[in-house]
Amino acid sequence: MAETLRHRGPDDQGLFTDERVSLAHRRLAILDLSPRGRQPMAREGLQIVYNGEVYNFRDLRAQLQGCGHVFHTGTDTEVLLAAYHQWGPECVTRFNGMWALCIYDPGRGVLFLSRDPFGIKPLYYYYDGTRFIFASELKAIRVHNLDLSISVSAVNAFFYQKYIGGDRTIFEQCHKLPPGHNLTFDLAARKPTVHRYYDLEARIGEQQERPLEDRLGAVESLLAEAVDMRLIADVPVGSFLSGGVDSSLISALISRRHADFQTFSIGFREASYNELGYSRQVAGHLGTRHHYDILEIDPATIERLLEAMDEPFGDASLFPTYLVSQIARRQVTVCLSGDGADEVFGGYDTYLGWHIARHMPRWVAALAKPVIERLPVTDKKVTLRFKARRFLRDLEAQPVCRHLNWMATFPGSTRTDLLGTQFVDDAALLSCPPGGDLLAVQLADIHHYLAEDILKKVDLASMLHGLEARVPMLDHRLVPLALSLPEPYKIRGLTTKWLLRRIAAGYVPRRIVRRPKRGFTSPISRWIRELDLVQDRLQDRRCYEHGLVSYDLVQKMLESHRARARDFARELWLVFVFNDWMVRHG
Repeated sequence: MAETLRHRGPDDQGLFTDERVSLAHRRLAILDLSPRGRQPMAREGLQIVYNGEVYNFRDLRAQLQGCGHVFHTGTDTEVLLAAYHQWGPECVTRFNGMWALCIYDPGRGVLFLSRDPFGIKPLYYYYDGTRFIFASELKAIRVHNLDLSISVSAVNAFFYQKYIGGDRTIFEQCHKLPPGHNLTFDLAARKPTVHRYYDLEARIGEQQERPLEDRLGAVESLLAEAVDMRLIADVPVGSFLSGGVDSSLISALISRRHADFQTFSIGFREASYNELGYSRQVAGHLGTRHHYDILEIDPATIERLLEAMDEPFGDASLFPTYLVSQIARRQVTVCLSGDGADEVFGGYDTYLGWHIARHMPRWVAALAKPVIERLPVTDKKVTLRFKARRFLRDLEAQPVCRHLNWMATFPGSTRTDLLGTQFVDDAALLSCPPGGDLLAVQLADIHHYLAEDILKKVDLASMLHGLEARVPMLDHRLVPLALSLPEPYKIRGLTTKWLLRRIAAGYVPRRIVRRPKRGFTSPISRWIRELDLVQDRLQDRRCYEHGLVSYDLVQKMLESHRARARDFARELWLVFVFNDWMVRHG
């Protein structure tokens, strides 16, 4: 299991075993690089294996020293063990950071597992009534040669939203520990109990009790503090810099206090995908040491990432994220990322769509549909035709369901044709909570899309290079504060992330603050037409022996896409990824 996860921890390996439990750890050394930081780490009869960083560990250590604890390392790991010894499982409510951890407590006869509030770090587990197995990646669990079967519900979730959300995985017998949850496994009773410790909605409600002016005044200072905390390390730290508002603001906050700071970006030869000019402009304005490269996502890179996937994962922005992580790892071991800002501050086009849909007369939508259908199909990054067709789709649905369908690749009607008798209704895959305000839509994204798409992508892409990505926008104090703000501070007119842009205006050029969101993706439309591997997985009947996807429907979509009659790039990409995963791993 440990060898399978060597890429996540290239610096060291540790093992612990007794008559009941075996623990293994691969170390990426960030704090106290000496052998004292090796895991599994022991203290007071406890053992811990832990992936992540708890940034307020110094404050916690001071509190624990006041309680009589003595420390022998400079790690946060030792502080976590002492915190559990002092406060028990409730200790995680005091942590500010990202983590997936397991503490073996022989005295209580339990394994205590926890995952951070927003799911920045992954944690999978398997339990068959006899064996309880957990790991940071499914592939480590699979070395046990378990009898695993494909989850039809997970297959539907993948084709619906391009990721497998909730606590499900591609295997019926394996699960994810949800973000903000603990799991206690009783070794005597052989029983796992899952408990939610972080209630985001309750914390938003607490913030809404504060005067608005207090909250508005606290956002910028808290963001700056969150960034500063995530610079703590005994190895070089840098920042991703795409030239968008989020990464530019984070880099600016760092550069004001740290001279000669390093930033990283990637460029592409295709104009509609290339944002290098923006990142270089911001780097020049801030005076950072900027590293970049112009790279092609070649077939070897695609193969590398397909092989690394634990389960089918359809977000093609995985590929540029992997390459920019590769650039960063040449210089640093830790990199800050702007992920989470769109969900927290209101940055997605779909949020703007929600805003427009509230005011658009339905007769205007009816007139617009035939006009939109006549717009030409292109291979460009995100087209007006794609956005407009997506907006008009499901316009009459309940707001959260409409939002999820806007994000969907195969919503219910088209997924029925693809999966036939294996179809599972949308409502059984993702909950559609009541309420039509923007906050309800943001919460749907935070609980599903953020945890199991955005953060999973960043973790997978960065850890393949042994690079730790830190996410200041997801500080557990900042998120409920920003979400508690009234809608005009998120969407105002046609401006998304209104408050965050206003803050950024004090740090970066106006051109950056005003630029629309571009996203970070790949030219999958061209790949589908040109790459032999993609063609093979889509056309070869042997790739459909799993019997879950309609071969005839896919061939019709492929023919239409090649003829440029319809843009089926996103749909065909999911079929390609799924078929490839089944061939390699199924």
